[in-house]
Amino acid sequence: MAQKFNEKAYLASIGAGIRALRKKKKMTLEVFGDVVGLDKSNAYRIEKGRNITLLTLEKIARVFNMSSSKLLDSAIEVKEEPKKAKPAAKKAVKPVAKKAAKPVAKKAAKPAAKKVAKKGKK
Repeated sequence: MAQKFNEKAYLASIGAGIRALRKKKKMTLEVFGDVVGLDKSNAYRIEKGRNITLLTLEKIARVFNMSSSKLLDSAIEVKEEPKKAKPAAKKAVKPVAKKAAKPVAKKAAKPAAKKVAKKGKK
């Protein structure tokens, strides 16, 4: 069975490799973006694993004095989708014991019954 290629993980690994190279050269995102021809937000997006054009990849490789193929080879190769975690089993929740409701009608009936009884005695 053929393994699935995990595109997101592959792009993330390329971005992580670019970020590591940038930090090794002690470049800020702004300086890196200026050299490559990107604004800071696009440079950040590439490092976070967003899609990248071949021309931008080539420009980035030149900043680090390497070929674009070497830059791609330096990325961690991810060939298959990560296994999905099984949902955690729900813990058994003990039902909260409800206190028995005292009958309201009996309480209300008793005082009235006493009053009637007292009136009859007088």
